[in-house]
Amino acid sequence: MNHQHKEMEVPVLEADHLQLRPISEKDIAALFNLFSSEKVIRFMDIERFINVSEAAQLVAFFREKLLSGEGMRWGIYQEDSDTLIGTCGLHHINRTHYKAEMGYDLLPAFWGKGIMTTSLNRLLQYAFEELSLNRIEAVVDPANKLSLLLLERLGFRQEGLLRQAFFQKGHFVDTYMFSLLSSDYNYELHY
Repeated sequence: MNHQHKEMEVPVLEADHLQLRPISEKDIAALFNLFSSEKVIRFMDIERFINVSEAAQLVAFFREKLLSGEGMRWGIYQEDSDTLIGTCGLHHINRTHYKAEMGYDLLPAFWGKGIMTTSLNRLLQYAFEELSLNRIEAVVDPANKLSLLLLERLGFRQEGLLRQAFFQKGHFVDTYMFSLLSSDYNYELHY
């Protein structure tokens, strides 16, 4: 198969009462609010944001990854709102092997409302149908119980424990590897 590397763009995706939209400079304050939350970054490989310039750098980083074809990130917005409440996306996009890794985060005030389940279902549909990916991976800290439950709800399978796979915040951490294949994905659920 000959995949022309055409420049990707982040489309607006509708999902229930939510919208996934491209992230831009207007989201800097909301991104700072998100990534300066200790609860949000607890299991992530980033330090808590303490300066709004870090959020500006993040917008530039997302744009860079999009231009190189390695990543796509969406802001999660409630219907009729311009304030970003979380993000989700694909990184380490590998066209040769038709796979990518999925990442996501959400303000704690919105946890437990099905927002991430809805957003990621829409993202997965886009990944499998529009990007023709075959495998989506997710790496999760074993202590991140909410994330583990979320992935199971989405149909992901736990493949194993990667011991001391990452060095973050001063120590080595284990991670679970989860995956969802295009053949696992239940398209009927999403129409």
